[in-house]
Amino acid sequence: MVTCGRSLLEVKRIVYLGGYRQVLLTGRGGSVTFWAWMASIAVHLIVLAVFGLVKFPQSQTQLRDVPIPTATVSHVKKLIEAAPVIPKPKIKKASKAEFAGGENSAAHKLTVGRIFEAAKPGNKDLGDLAKPSVSESVYVLPGSKVLSPRIEFFGSFSDQRKVCYLVDCSGSMQGVFGRVQRKLKESIRGLQADQYFYIIFFGGDKLFESGGGQLLRAGEKAKSSAYDFIDSIQPAGLTNAPAALERAVQIRDGRGLSPSVIYFLTDGFELTAKGTQIFSQKVADLLRRFAPTTRINTIGFWPQSSDRKMLEEIARHSGGEFVLISDDEK
Repeated sequence: MVTCGRSLLEVKRIVYLGGYRQVLLTGRGGSVTFWAWMASIAVHLIVLAVFGLVKFPQSQTQLRDVPIPTATVSHVKKLIEAAPVIPKPKIKKASKAEFAGGENSAAHKLTVGRIFEAAKPGNKDLGDLAKPSVSESVYVLPGSKVLSPRIEFFGSFSDQRKVCYLVDCSGSMQGVFGRVQRKLKESIRGLQADQYFYIIFFGGDKLFESGGGQLLRAGEKAKSSAYDFIDSIQPAGLTNAPAALERAVQIRDGRGLSPSVIYFLTDGFELTAKGTQIFSQKVADLLRRFAPTTRINTIGFWPQSSDRKMLEEIARHSGGEFVLISDDEK
């Protein structure tokens, strides 16, 4: 080898590191080689570490090819509003044999007795839970407890709902008037809540009424007021039966209907023969004009024969009945 301008020989060494040829010029060959290898190894380690940590992004082409699940608003709305599908129940059709009246049809018919038997508990050991059964829970009201719509006044009965009591309170009734008051209150006490009543006392050419011309419902308050009204009446004066009867047939209920029955109680009319005939014609005319369907039940306290005939005629003409009081009870 030829050297130029130096006394020491320089050795050219060729070192191959990682596939590259490097030329190292140095005077101390061993030390340079060692550090070159160290540098190469360090560089390779750094490169490998970088490759291990770095994640390369996928290509845009690959990302565009991946399908992304989407749903439009209308599709979501349809899914929300859609009613759940419920399967139809299975219905078993009854066979014609059950209704054809064949041999076994009687076994399938439900009678009233079988319906009530089905409601009875099957286990008789259930104690209070099994009592009462359907048949035992029906309470039959005794005949004596059945509410009767009948009206009773001195043994004269009526099944009507609207009654007017027309009672003589003249001076001639002085000896029996306490009994009349007691019986009248008993009759009113026996009225039911769906019945109506009215009271007119006549005597001394005056009329004493329990209301303003309208039938009163037989409630407890109306009954209590009627008792006080009856107790306040004192017999006095003369009898004025024609005017009292004319007033009675004009009494009305809330719908403008006349009383169904009038109880007409008196001990006599104090009329002359001519007056009796006129009164009889007047009664017939009053009923025809004001109360064609009203019955008059007459009650006579020891009436004279002429007065008794008049009371019987009034009752017969109106479809009512006559009751004669002839005992000595006070």
